[in-house]
Amino acid sequence: MRDLKECRVDIDSIDQELLKLLKKRLEVAQDIASYKIEHNQGIVDKVRENSKLEKLIKEGQKLGISSMMVNDIFKNIMAHTVSFEQSYILEQANLKKLERDTSIAYLGKQIGTYSHLAATKFTENFVGKVRMDGCDSFSEIIEKVEDSQCEFAILPIENSSSGSINEVLDLISTTKATMTGEVFLPIDHSILGLKDLPLEEISDIYSHPQPIAQCSTFIQKKLSHAKIHYTSSTSDAMAQVAALQNPKAVAIASKDSGQFFNLVSLQTDIANHKNNYTRFVVFSMTPIVVPQNLSAKTSMIFSVKKYEPGSLIKVLNIFKENGINLLKLNSRPKESASGEIWEEIFFADVLANLDSPQMQNIISKLNDLTTYLKILGCYLSLDHSSAKI
Repeated sequence: MRDLKECRVDIDSIDQELLKLLKKRLEVAQDIASYKIEHNQGIVDKVRENSKLEKLIKEGQKLGISSMMVNDIFKNIMAHTVSFEQSYILEQANLKKLERDTSIAYLGKQIGTYSHLAATKFTENFVGKVRMDGCDSFSEIIEKVEDSQCEFAILPIENSSSGSINEVLDLISTTKATMTGEVFLPIDHSILGLKDLPLEEISDIYSHPQPIAQCSTFIQKKLSHAKIHYTSSTSDAMAQVAALQNPKAVAIASKDSGQFFNLVSLQTDIANHKNNYTRFVVFSMTPIVVPQNLSAKTSMIFSVKKYEPGSLIKVLNIFKENGINLLKLNSRPKESASGEIWEEIFFADVLANLDSPQMQNIISKLNDLTTYLKILGCYLSLDHSSAKI
C-alpha cells in the first residue's frame, strides 16, 4: 500500500498539470473567439457541445470514469469557455483588454453575500486585479460609478420568486450610468458548518431572517429541535459560526460562500421554492457595443400618452410588427414635477441589439408614441443556464 503523504504529493502534481491544460484550453478558446470575430460567427454551438459530451462520456467509460463525473466536469469547462469567449469578443469590440485592472461596487461590506458572488461572477474573466467595493445602499453603489470611483456597479433587480426590486427600478430610471451587463445567480440556500455531521445533531442555526423564512419548511421538518439565531446578513452568520468553532452550530447561506469562511456544505438547496434565481444588472459610465454575432438585450424605460386610448397597445404592436420579443414589462408610478398623479413609467427588456435595423426602426417610431423614452443600455444577453456555471 502506498504512503498517504506520497499519494497526496502525486494528486497535487496531477492537479497542477490539469491547471496548465486548462490554461492551454483558454488560449485556444481565445484563438477561436478571434476567428469568430473575423467571420461573424456565433459563440454557442449546442449540437457540437452535445456531440462532444457524448464522445467524452464514451471515452471516460472505457477508462473506468463515471458518466456523471465526465458530464459534470466538462459541462462546467465548456460553460466557462463560452463565458471567456463572449467576454473576449465583447472587450475586443469595445477596444479593451481582459488583461487589465478593474473595480466593481456591490451591496454589503462583507464577502460571501449573494451580491458579492454576483460581482465575482461578472468579473471572473478579467485577468488583472479586481477591486471589490462594498456599499451600504443601492444609491451608494450607483454613486461609485457616476463619480468614477468604480468602473462597474452591480445591482439586484429581480428575483424569480419575489419579483422586481422597486427601489432599484426607481434608482436606475434617473442614473447617468448605462446598463452594460447582467448576471443570473442561483439562490441556493444551504446548511454550512465546520464539518459534516447528521442534521439531528445540529443545535444552533445562524442566518438572516429572510433565508430563515425562505427555508421554513426544511427547518420545520428537519431542524425543529435547533435554536435559531438571527443575524444582520448571511455573511455575518457564517462569520459567527466560523468564530464559535462549535461543530453543532451551522449557518444558512449560499454553498459557494462557505469557502470564504472554511465552512463545508451539509445540505444544499433547502429553500421552500426550488429553481430560485436573482437577476443582477451591471452599470458603467461607458456604454458598450455588442457585436451582432452575440445575443443581445436592450433595456429601456418609457411613458405612454395617458389620455389616449390604446396608447400602450400601440407601443407593444411596434415590437410585434418588427418581430422583436419583449421579454419583460414592468410599470412603476412616475414622479412628476407638475403634480400629475396616476402616471406610469414602464421598464422593458427587449431581446434585440440596439444597433440592429429593427431596433432602430422601433426607436424612431416610439419617439412619436411615447411622452418619455430612455435607453438604459444594450448588453450581452444571458440566461438561467449561465447561472449554473
